[in-house]
Amino acid sequence: MARILWLALSALLTTALCDYTITLTPSSALLVTDGNTTLVNNTAVLAGGQNTTAEPLKNATEGLAYAFLTPTIAKITLNTSNAFHGARFSASESTRFYGVWEYPFNNRIDNANISFELKGVGNNVGVNWSNARAPFFLSSAGYGVYADTLKMGSYDFTTPGGAQFIFNSSSLVYYIILPKGDGGLKSVIEQYTELSARSEIPPTSGLGPTFWSDDFTQDFHGNVSNAQENIQDLVNHLYDNRIRATSIFADRPYGSGNRSWGNFDFDPAQYPDPASFIQNLTEVSGIDFQVWIANRAQYGTKLYNASIQNHWLFPDDHPVGGLGEALNLSIPAAYNYFDESLKYFPAVGVKGYKIDRGEEGEMPDYVQNEQMALFLDLAYDSMVGTWGKSRFYNFARSAVDRSRAKTHVWNGDSHANFTGLAYSVASGIRSGLISFGIWGSDTGGYTREGALTPSPEVWARWMWFSAFSPVYELMLGTNHTPWYPPYDNTSTLAVMKQTANLHADLLPYIQSYTNDVSKTGLPIIRALFLEAEKDEKTWDVNDSYFFGSEFLVAPIVNAGGSRSVYFPNGPSKSYLEYFNKTRVYSAGTTANISSPLTSMPVFVKQGAIIPRGDVYQGNAKWIQGWTPDLRLELYPSFDVPESKFTYYGGGAETEIVLTTNKTDRSATVDTGGLEFNGWGVKIVWFLKGAEEGRVMDMKVHGDGGSLKVTNIETLF
Repeated sequence: MARILWLALSALLTTALCDYTITLTPSSALLVTDGNTTLVNNTAVLAGGQNTTAEPLKNATEGLAYAFLTPTIAKITLNTSNAFHGARFSASESTRFYGVWEYPFNNRIDNANISFELKGVGNNVGVNWSNARAPFFLSSAGYGVYADTLKMGSYDFTTPGGAQFIFNSSSLVYYIILPKGDGGLKSVIEQYTELSARSEIPPTSGLGPTFWSDDFTQDFHGNVSNAQENIQDLVNHLYDNRIRATSIFADRPYGSGNRSWGNFDFDPAQYPDPASFIQNLTEVSGIDFQVWIANRAQYGTKLYNASIQNHWLFPDDHPVGGLGEALNLSIPAAYNYFDESLKYFPAVGVKGYKIDRGEEGEMPDYVQNEQMALFLDLAYDSMVGTWGKSRFYNFARSAVDRSRAKTHVWNGDSHANFTGLAYSVASGIRSGLISFGIWGSDTGGYTREGALTPSPEVWARWMWFSAFSPVYELMLGTNHTPWYPPYDNTSTLAVMKQTANLHADLLPYIQSYTNDVSKTGLPIIRALFLEAEKDEKTWDVNDSYFFGSEFLVAPIVNAGGSRSVYFPNGPSKSYLEYFNKTRVYSAGTTANISSPLTSMPVFVKQGAIIPRGDVYQGNAKWIQGWTPDLRLELYPSFDVPESKFTYYGGGAETEIVLTTNKTDRSATVDTGGLEFNGWGVKIVWFLKGAEEGRVMDMKVHGDGGSLKVTNIETLF
């Protein structure tokens, strides 16, 4: 009786400070209410000896604690003698649920009719091994639920308006998260990542353009005779074609081990002098270098031999690909051996890892989440010890929840066709909903067949999508290099240059949002409903997104060059076509947009402030006397009296404010004293003038940093 009284009093005392209350009903449901309104119906808390037999608790007070941790976060703790615990939620049949998996089942951004485990998703439509995941979902009813565990579990969304999870754990903590003020689902994501983890700001070189090959030890041209020379040939072609690049990574094979992994080295026949080669890449060519790693012990390697001797391997379950079993990193000696061995790579100049596998049968499924988290920890630790935070770029295809603090992600082995592109766009949106916000895809697709896959059309459309992704990374290689046959007589090289250089010019904007990801957990690729939550037409859109909050991006994911675009209500009354700047579309309308291979449907909202410029030289050594250059693109509208943008550069934030005054038809920008390279910041006003869409260029310096234009007519 004393325990029941304490639970009731703790709930009352905590929630007395807010409008929300949580109560246990006679039927053992937990209800979160605001006055007389039920916001969340946690229909049942579940427990059982197996996941298939878990039932609502018979005695709901035993092993159950619940209270508001903050005014908007309720914490529920389950701790009974049962091996499995979970929860069930119900709402109206029209309620949608989002999150949990990056992979877009049925090419949807919601989880309608999906039941699956919290593990990697392999051999599926559009993308193989699309594996970022988190025990967190969002509801269109306006709340989120986070289960704080790395244990294996399952989620079930097959009941209309219902959601259920069950985890293989004798204790379980989960949180019901409600919006803060009028922050909507954005504030739910912020609170979730405050409980869980947020991404570290990546180095600029990690954002790309990044180029790589599935195998640098083949597809030689000219006098090239090894992988080291092959990479240099790539660097030379990027230079000669004036294509911007910030990094290159080598997928396996690159080492001397069986199938190029496990000896923690570079094959001397392919990389005669790796340390000098990597140093030259970084210091002379301006390109950082990463390598592939995985928790797989291939036969005959140092990693395998040490693991066999010390009994570190999981039992032989015949993993996919024949690449060997994984080490059990829960064994301290195995973890430490791996950790020490990896330190070779930063010692010779490598600045990050492409972290592969972890979900292909090399370990039992039930430890997949825990083991992958440990591997990502040691991969991070081996790099941060040499380079420090935000000075290297790790990215993985398999990552769970709190590991977002240790790695960024790419979306796995996407198919090199329009289906793969469509699923990759939806994957990027879904990745953001579980707050893996620093994300990229294999531009053009990874799974390729035939001499000309992807087609020039698929590749061009994908390059445009990557230009407006947080990370632009593009796979070259055998029969798939634009300056060699069979692509050399297509438009592919020109589009690559156009999009890679555009992405490089957008880095000030993208960097500013990576700072936002690290502070709030909000992604850069945003589902339309995150910016337009009250517009019900946005809830099912899986092929367009907001890029930050200023851009509306609608990739073309089908053949033919046209698509339908919906313009959401809420963020803006109208949207300006970004590249031509001649068409304006009203919010709440749909238009059919056509675009050549040299463009993509991208729109900018009213009052947008967009920082762009050449702020990171990378490989652009062809520019003599290069200095960084920043400009602010301004899109004033009298419908928006004030707009703000937090620019992040050089490790510091600066708030830029754009105001308009309809009375004297003026606009004023305050750059917040922002200095850049001692030369001030270039201000570019996009206004109507003597010619439609005429651009007015001006400079502003840090002393005051305010600039006003009058008697203007806006483009909106």
